[in-house]
Amino acid sequence: MRRSLLVLLSLSMSYCLMAQEPVKQQEAGLTFYNIDGFGLTYRTGTEQSLWRFNTLIISGNNSDNSTGTTISKDINTGFNFKVGKEYRKELADKLELRYGGDISFSYRQVKTQYENKLIPNDFRSSNRTIYEPGVNIIVGFNYMLKENLILGAEILPSFNYFSVTLTEKDSNTNNGIEMKADTSGYNYGLSNGSALLSLAFRF
Repeated sequence: MRRSLLVLLSLSMSYCLMAQEPVKQQEAGLTFYNIDGFGLTYRTGTEQSLWRFNTLIISGNNSDNSTGTTISKDINTGFNFKVGKEYRKELADKLELRYGGDISFSYRQVKTQYENKLIPNDFRSSNRTIYEPGVNIIVGFNYMLKENLILGAEILPSFNYFSVTLTEKDSNTNNGIEMKADTSGYNYGLSNGSALLSLAFRF
């Protein structure tokens, strides 16, 4: 009898501990930044607290505007990576409040090349490289479209430090010698690029 009571007590304690343990969940999906930016998101944690990892493709294009007399090329690439923590609170059926913060790092490179086919050695080129680490606040909402499909919207007030290196070369000035310039500074607040939409699958 005593042994049976001990077993029953042990099972009851195990059940209580399991009932109090937070429900684990993961989410993965797509993010949309402005009109032409997109990326991936992954979140892992519990119903009320999740780690989040966002990769946003800011831009990526390669254009060639060559004509019979000139060659003009523009290459623009970049990315943004964010890691953060978000907390959630249920506001109503299918609606959640989201809040928290991220740390971020972005990189962008813009190259421009121009060459005149009619004049030998007549060319110009520039290469701008931008590094931008920062932090941001998360304020947003989730709406459950289906049981495991989530539509999210958030604004991200931010503070960012930026460093820009510009390299230019012009065959018509300084005998074609490369010129370099460095610029740095910071920006903060909200802009029209501080809004993020997401569509994620919960599993």
